[in-house]
Amino acid sequence: MSIGSAGLVRHTTYHSINPCQIEIKNDQRECSPYYQWVPFILFTMMILFYVPGFIWRKLNRNCGIDTKVITNSMLEMDPLNSEQRKEAMLSLAKHIDRALTYHREYHHGFIYSTWKRFSCLLCCTVGRRSGNYLAFGYIIVKLLYIANAVGQLFLLNVFLGNGFQWYGLEILKKWFYGQEIEAVERFPRITMCRFILRTLGDNIQPYDVQCLLPNNIYNEKIFLFLWFWLAFVAVASIYGLLKWFHYFTLKSRKDFIRCFLKANGVEYYSENVSNYDIELLRTFVDSYCRQDGILLLRIITANMNNVLVGELICALWENWQLQRKIHINTLSERIGHRRGKLLDDHDDSNNSTLVESKTGTLTVHDDRYVLLPPRI
Repeated sequence: MSIGSAGLVRHTTYHSINPCQIEIKNDQRECSPYYQWVPFILFTMMILFYVPGFIWRKLNRNCGIDTKVITNSMLEMDPLNSEQRKEAMLSLAKHIDRALTYHREYHHGFIYSTWKRFSCLLCCTVGRRSGNYLAFGYIIVKLLYIANAVGQLFLLNVFLGNGFQWYGLEILKKWFYGQEIEAVERFPRITMCRFILRTLGDNIQPYDVQCLLPNNIYNEKIFLFLWFWLAFVAVASIYGLLKWFHYFTLKSRKDFIRCFLKANGVEYYSENVSNYDIELLRTFVDSYCRQDGILLLRIITANMNNVLVGELICALWENWQLQRKIHINTLSERIGHRRGKLLDDHDDSNNSTLVESKTGTLTVHDDRYVLLPPRI
């Protein structure tokens, strides 16, 4: 093994004294053991960045809503004509409806009531049937990205030492004051290597020689880029987390749906609406789409044009309205034998409530059944 390549496979020492000085004291040496481990450090960082994305894909599959598959399906609709696209959009809306309905809460039974009381004590409910399983997982993944970026800065400090977590700030400070940008302490070009040479007989002599490490010229630039990249990822992830906290508020969710409904015609939603229509929109957002549905639609919006997203939301709205009508007819038949008695009992109270269910409250108005949204 040549002396020129020895520093790449052996531990080296760096000292801050004049390199021409031959005598080197042990307390002046600073061990630099990481040069041969740089490829493994970079590979480990790659694996750590892959973990949050892997967890997100697993959550997608477990929830039954694969955002990638839905986005690809919508991309295939873009070149279709209006009739074919409308039919394909209705089919996709029914698929999303099945995924959302499968996780619907059932307001019956002792287990549900017990779990509901326990959730109220905790001030939150997380799960598939609560409609926020995917949204909660998305927040956890966002937190993992933040922890990953910040944690890697400190892990690199463990490997590289010398306060690497402040490396980029020191470089910026030197650049701001016009100083020479050089980080010799962390990535020295010249180090000292100790050799043990065996001569004739059993005579063993140690030698300290200078080793040139040209790879450190590249390592310095690589890790400087990684420092700024990790800092950027951490800041961007924190901003994204705060933005999604805002998106999950009820007002933001209603504004998001209202914007697309208004853009696709007054038959869906207009400014001249009654309190009943406003309550209807709130029920669609809060009881039908819920957090997971809004998350899915926002992810699709980030990857698709607004025209296709608007058509999908309108298709979901139409499908939900059709289900409500079917439910009204079912309730009407179920309480048909009680209709006459209830109408007589409620003449004085003027349109009182007949039946309450998880879908809404069925009332009688001018001999017609009207299903009002449930109160939450």
